[in-house]
Amino acid sequence: MISVQVRMHGNLRRLLPQGVGSMRIELDDGTCIGELVTRLHADHEVGVAAIGKQAVALSMVLEDGVAVDFYPHLEGG
Repeated sequence: MISVQVRMHGNLRRLLPQGVGSMRIELDDGTCIGELVTRLHADHEVGVAAIGKQAVALSMVLEDGVAVDFYPHLEGG
């Protein structure tokens, strides 16, 4: 098992309990970011995933203790 910090930005906060901005989640070893997105029911919501201000692929395997930031799709008008 690994533990990761999930930080949701913008309207993605509504996907975490009580609209909190971040929480720690326990995951199986070998879990990739895309699997975490699915677990959070955010498949069509996340525009960018980042670790340490660096955008990362959803296929990246998570490591214990990492913090993942999720940002919504940008909208313009």
